[in-house]
Amino acid sequence: MADRMARHDAQSRDSTLRLALDVVRQASDLAVKEFGLLKAEVDRIAGTVAALCASFGGAAFAACCGGFLLLVAAAKALAWLTGSEAVGACLVAAPFVLAACGLGAWGLGKVRSVGQRRPLGQ
Repeated sequence: MADRMARHDAQSRDSTLRLALDVVRQASDLAVKEFGLLKAEVDRIAGTVAALCASFGGAAFAACCGGFLLLVAAAKALAWLTGSEAVGACLVAAPFVLAACGLGAWGLGKVRSVGQRRPLGQ
């Protein structure tokens, strides 16, 4: 009887060990498959983002070039009207200088207001 119980305990330990090894093997296979799916998904997303950046980047570049040509044409037209290229360039640049000064003052005010805030508990 004791011999039979010892054999049963040994078989039980062996089957438990076999089940644990099978679980580890299946979990490893599942993890490999999950990482494969993750890589495929990331590659697809990266391709989509690259295509969007390429198309929008090209459009932004064309818009910047068009804006620059428009500014040059406005400066040349004002230079022809005023008779001085320097005056024409200053007239074209003045709104941009004012906008930059305004944005700088606004940003400085925001930075100063962040430094003056008190913590919530006080």
